[in-house]
Amino acid sequence: MKEERYKKALHMLNAEADIEGSCIVSRDGMLIYSDMRDVHAEVFAAMLATLLSSAEVATDEIKAGVPDAVVVEGKNKKIIVTGAGAHALLACITSADVDEVREALQKAAGAIDTIASEKK
Repeated sequence: MKEERYKKALHMLNAEADIEGSCIVSRDGMLIYSDMRDVHAEVFAAMLATLLSSAEVATDEIKAGVPDAVVVEGKNKKIIVTGAGAHALLACITSADVDEVREALQKAAGAIDTIASEKK
């Protein structure tokens, strides 16, 4: 079942990096899977998809290519959103340095792309 595989991918991400919570979202903003607490996951998912999509359009406008990730830095935490293939995106919340979680995030995004691309 895909849900178990998504859960495992997020668990591995959280184990490899200092991640407080993460979620997988469809490109159109529908929540696929989340392990975040104290977040309205469905609403947050829609905002994340809009954020990444807007960044992709903006970078395309200046001919900068597709962004690897979008980082929103707050006072105490960061939101990092990255594409996970054509069907999904991956987002996480962390207070760690972005470079410290980037490799684990990309690895998890690859696993999620594989899962999301499979036929049901």
